Amino acid sequence: MEGSSVTTLPVTGTARGSGVTFSYQKEKDDGTLILKWEGGEESIHDREVVGVINGPQPRGKNEVRSQLILRVVTSQPSPEVAKVRFSFELLPVTGLPLDYLSAYQIPRHPVHLYVPTNPDGSPNLHVIISVRSGVGEAQQYYDNVLSEALAAVDLNRENYDVHVTKSEKSIREIVESIILPRANDGIDQTILLLSGDGGIVDTVNALLLSSRNESYVKPTIGLICMGTGNAMANSTGLNRDATRGLRSIFKGFPHSLPTFKANFSPGSVSLTDEGRKTEPLPSESGCGIVHGVVVCSWALHASLVADSDTTEYRQFGAQRFQMAAKQLMAPDDGSEPHVYNGKITLYKSDDKGREYTEQISETKTSYIVTTLVSNFEEKLCISPHSKPLDGQLRVLRFGDISAADVMRLLGMALQGGGHEKDEMVQYAPINGLRIQIDEADSRWRRVCVDGKIVRVEEGGWVEVRKGTEEVVNLMA
Repeated sequence: MEGSSVTTLPVTGTARGSGVTFSYQKEKDDGTLILKWEGGEESIHDREVVGVINGPQPRGKNEVRSQLILRVVTSQPSPEVAKVRFSFELLPVTGLPLDYLSAYQIPRHPVHLYVPTNPDGSPNLHVIISVRSGVGEAQQYYDNVLSEALAAVDLNRENYDVHVTKSEKSIREIVESIILPRANDGIDQTILLLSGDGGIVDTVNALLLSSRNESYVKPTIGLICMGTGNAMANSTGLNRDATRGLRSIFKGFPHSLPTFKANFSPGSVSLTDEGRKTEPLPSESGCGIVHGVVVCSWALHASLVADSDTTEYRQFGAQRFQMAAKQLMAPDDGSEPHVYNGKITLYKSDDKGREYTEQISETKTSYIVTTLVSNFEEKLCISPHSKPLDGQLRVLRFGDISAADVMRLLGMALQGGGHEKDEMVQYAPINGLRIQIDEADSRWRRVCVDGKIVRVEEGGWVEVRKGTEEVVNLMA
């Protein structure tokens, strides 16, 4: 084979009780376990594999202990089937190549899934199914894959609680009523969250906006990425394979999740129900507060997220963002795309760690985001210098440039980066920023925090700062 492909020598074993020959072909970004038998052949791609666990103890002295390959099988949408279909396979084998075992063997009882129960026997392993996330795949994934994978490691329905969302407020209510009180009692908990970025930000806000005592123990989140962009999953490597993050839940380790805090001017409101309803923001000293873990944005990015958050657009998955962007960049009435007006101040540190402010002289902006992550979508690498969970905020901004240049730069980001080096782009690490928005039309005063849309009052502002508290761990 060309390049970095390496194939192990064939070894004999069994699969599904029949004799086979195994070989393992490892390449740079993937690998393939090849099973051959008389008259047939099967390939199992690394990207489908959650892990390998030991099977039951042999009953006889001469029996060989088997292994079980945990595998997620995905069928793509077709004219007959509108959504991706998931299924789970538990494949019994013996005699796997040692290279394969060393790469994928996991404990049969992963520690973070076996959290102690409460004195009354109630479990501290939670499954939260966000049924509205993305294109609505979460319930199917739980039914067909997650429940079967948990059973494979001897966790049956009585060993965990399942919570199904009923509204946009469900995750916050679950966290506030069940998870937070136990965390304050010093109880270890794991949350298997079938959601997009919104589920994480709901969890983080519910915890950060509530009282936590000295006994507080950070819950651990295992994210099954079911959202549209899945920025957190794509930036931390959870979505690098076809298991939707299940491999990281079984094979990963907990890492503290950095946050940021967005303060809003008085009168700012949260937009819900596709922008038709408003809700007050949690407040502190008269200002609205939203905590985030991915991005705070204004201008084009906030507008396209807000405009595309409808039932009509959501059916297109991640394509909805590009569809909304094209509509904003080339309005149907033939008018020029909007250029956003506002004063932007950056908070930076010098070489000695002393903070200073930098006022951007240009008051017109086409695109601005401040983010903790690298990728907003699988291929949209908006902040190439961001490292997984490093806690560093970065700003990326385009000034008053043409629609063609905006699309050109975003096209470069979709190709993995390079846009950050363009002379039209401002890109830097920051401690925070403040945007004083100068727009009469409320449509151009929308701000996005991890998919949540906030509308500021005329003459209002948003200020973003690094978070000082980290309240959850993320399996990665």
